[in-house]
Amino acid sequence: MRGPVGLVSLVLAASLLVGCGGDDRGDYCQAVEEHQRELGELDPNTDPGAIFTALEHYRALAEEAPSDIQDEWTQVITRIEAVETALEDAGVDPSTFDPQETLKELSKEERQAVTGAGRDLGDDQTRQAMEGLKQQALDVCKTPLTQ
Repeated sequence: MRGPVGLVSLVLAASLLVGCGGDDRGDYCQAVEEHQRELGELDPNTDPGAIFTALEHYRALAEEAPSDIQDEWTQVITRIEAVETALEDAGVDPSTFDPQETLKELSKEERQAVTGAGRDLGDDQTRQAMEGLKQQALDVCKTPLTQ
């Protein structure tokens, strides 16, 4: 098998083998559908711990995500985990965190750690990663990330 015909045959055979190995996008899109209702029900305005509840869903989605969006999931998850860790290190239950009240009760170092992690969570890079994940769900899965 030499020349262009051999190369085309090789590429075609490789693509067929990759297709037999599973459908990463199909599995991911199924996971998006499975988690979208719960994610849509989370309201950070009424539940301060909503972002941490979302974290378990985000981790499940990241496990199924195709490789081209793994970096975005890592960015979002890592930043949420950093806030969670800063709160836990300060002795604060993340599900009861109220920025107006809780921060007043923390030491200067704890407050800096929590606000720094929160600032990183809200930075442009993390917002862009989340927007990319939402757009990918719409474009590829034809369904929103949340319902």
